[in-house]
Amino acid sequence: MAGDRFLAKGVTRTKRQRNGRPVSKGATSTGAKARSRKATKGSDESGSDSDAIGDIESLEHRYGPNEDELSSEDEDEFLETAADKRLRLAKEYIGKVRTATEQHSGEIDAAQIDRDLIAERLMTDAKERTGKWSRRIADQFLYTVDKECLTELKQGLRGVVTCAAVTPDGKFVFSGSKDGSVIKWDAHNGKRIWTVKAQRKQKGGQAVAAEAGKKKAVGHSDHILSIAISSDGQFVATGGRDRKINVWAVRDCRHLTTFHQHKDWVTGLVFRRGTNHLYSCSADRMVKMWNIDELAYMDTLFGHQDSIISISALQREQAVTVGGRDKTVRLWRIADEAQLVFRAGSTTDQHRLTKSLADSAKSDATSALDLNQATRGDIARHEDLLRELAGQEAELHEGSVDCVAMVDEETYVTGGDSGALSLWSVQKKKPIFVQHAAHGMQANADGSQSTRPRWITALATVPYTDLILSASSDGYMRLWRMRDGKLPGFDLVNVIEVGGIVNSIDVKEMNGTNGGDRDVLAAKRDLVVVASVGLEPRLGRWAKGTARNAVKVFRLLAAKPQHK
Repeated sequence: MAGDRFLAKGVTRTKRQRNGRPVSKGATSTGAKARSRKATKGSDESGSDSDAIGDIESLEHRYGPNEDELSSEDEDEFLETAADKRLRLAKEYIGKVRTATEQHSGEIDAAQIDRDLIAERLMTDAKERTGKWSRRIADQFLYTVDKECLTELKQGLRGVVTCAAVTPDGKFVFSGSKDGSVIKWDAHNGKRIWTVKAQRKQKGGQAVAAEAGKKKAVGHSDHILSIAISSDGQFVATGGRDRKINVWAVRDCRHLTTFHQHKDWVTGLVFRRGTNHLYSCSADRMVKMWNIDELAYMDTLFGHQDSIISISALQREQAVTVGGRDKTVRLWRIADEAQLVFRAGSTTDQHRLTKSLADSAKSDATSALDLNQATRGDIARHEDLLRELAGQEAELHEGSVDCVAMVDEETYVTGGDSGALSLWSVQKKKPIFVQHAAHGMQANADGSQSTRPRWITALATVPYTDLILSASSDGYMRLWRMRDGKLPGFDLVNVIEVGGIVNSIDVKEMNGTNGGDRDVLAAKRDLVVVASVGLEPRLGRWAKGTARNAVKVFRLLAAKPQHK
């Protein structure tokens, strides 16, 4: 090969020589001189200086970056180690936190900011990255929630409200109902801003525009069952019985696209926090993933043996679903292409009721709290109900799991037709705690108490905190506090009257105090809770309420905890 001058010339020429650039003086390093000596030695052995191919080091040198074209910034980045990069990113992050803090700190001096606020923010962010709940906020909402905290949205509502969601800034609310309409509301004054009415159907089932000659109609042609808003507040997605998912722009309410891939009712929608990835679940037993930035379909997950009723997700690339009558809870680890199956279908019998009463007696967590009178009365009535059920040796079987909400990346809660509020952990296949008959028992036609518990129809959490919200057909929304310690469980901290059957709950934690300027380091943050209240359940007509269809917005101000 050394004798072939065509091959030899093609390899031995350096990159600079091929480009016609001369080698600058002083660019030759010790390594270059060593490689030059090696090349000279090889050429002497082969008998030709120009025909030598050279060794691997010279090849690496020839095809490496051009030192003349490297800027000082590129050289610093090229020479930066992994430890240096982590240090640089940490300094940049602290600088951003310092800037945000100084903008919203008021009269706090820089030393106090450095010692307290920045340290608290860094610790909070670090805990949230671990995926476990770390903040205790439930004690801030013990007061009686009156009409001053409520804004009722009901202008022009005709169908049963099945779902509602609030934007991250708490300014707007989107709702969907059984008449197929989507409405955008002003959350502060309760005025209706924008409405998309339901499409009409032809006999063949195809939706058509309301008037001939107009542009193609958008929207739904059947009941809307689910709604979700992205964490950046740019997109809102709606799904319904017409098997479609419609995506809209939040700001100008412009229709972006429609997805038709589901084969049955779209029962649940959720956006992954921090991204515009949308997860959907359906009665066709499939979970689908969508990239809303690209308006594209991503993937499908299989596993449930019955209709999927509800779905929840947080920051990690995973989601939790409940399969209705198949009585399973599934955690989908999307990146690993795996799923964890948890068996629900708990039974409430005398032994479990007695144990629940004993555990409540051991835990004096609520005795030290300054609970309002309505909450204390509800706790007393619930304990009396459990004693009565234990004396009757009643058994309540969970036949369907209907709703799920994630507390953190490893903990979540579920509710179903047995009225039991279950707390789950990825470490165990069974619930680690069950709050039996959380919303009491149904009433008979004559007003007497029946033997059937009230279904839990809606669940929501404030992610990475100890606050859980549940609702049923009793016309009340309950706020629960997760216990911290070796004895897991829930403690009731507040009861809010909403009236009617609550079909969905959405809650957003506001940055800032009393809805004011955004303060990323605020220790106490107000909550905006949106409840969709209807005369009928979301997925059927087996129950009837008495309240008027409405969307109710509660602004819960973070009060100072009166007891530690």
